[in-house]
Amino acid sequence: MDGLTSAPLALDFAFRPHARTVVERCGRVEERPIRALTGGAVGVEPVQFLETDGPSEFVEVRPAPWLRQEVVEDLRAADVAEHERVWNRADPALFALAVRVRADALGGPRLASLELEHLTRNALARSLEAVGARPRPRTVRGLDARRLTRVTEFIDTNLGSDLRLGELADVAAVSRHHFGRMFALAVGATPHAFVAARRVQRAAEAIRAGARVAQAAVHVGYAPGHSFRTAFAAQFGRTPRRYAQVAGHSVGSFSRSC
Repeated sequence: MDGLTSAPLALDFAFRPHARTVVERCGRVEERPIRALTGGAVGVEPVQFLETDGPSEFVEVRPAPWLRQEVVEDLRAADVAEHERVWNRADPALFALAVRVRADALGGPRLASLELEHLTRNALARSLEAVGARPRPRTVRGLDARRLTRVTEFIDTNLGSDLRLGELADVAAVSRHHFGRMFALAVGATPHAFVAARRVQRAAEAIRAGARVAQAAVHVGYAPGHSFRTAFAAQFGRTPRRYAQVAGHSVGSFSRSC
């Protein structure tokens, strides 16, 4: 990530943590930490990353001006459209977007333009809501931020369990019949796809920390074997064993325009 310049008004996401990150913005040098699995939105001024304290795994999506303008108009958010940089947000919608961009860049399932636009619109809307835009009607945005936080925290705490849709609906305190649709509206991915992405991400973190592949699989609720290898390769473009061989190195920074 060293030397990378984030484009104005782009969406950024960091998969790995950094206790120390040095950036330059508006001619000023700043130092700050970056938490794992968080992201945000670049403000109107570009940000250059000068130094990080270790290997990075970073995604940047640069929405086209017309797409961003459409979202701003839909939210009636012109008063917050040009905002300061937002850091360290644990946003499930941004995670769903970053996972698909990374998978596409690493040779996983192709990210079609239609899917990219859908995921970007959703993440962009949530980032504008975070800086003061009026929340969309529930019929459009699905689960509100409080319910979504409860659900994602429950998922992250129970990745090794056999999670059921009804359980997640109960955590959100909404109808089991409507939960799947409301979750997908809020995140841009189905509950099944989101849980699978979180499981593989957690397994990758365990492998980087020194766990054996079989241990990492069991840790997140997979039986070691073909299904885990397939899910892992779809997200990282390589098998878990191959990933373990290069785990100490930077996977890279990926940018995508929409």
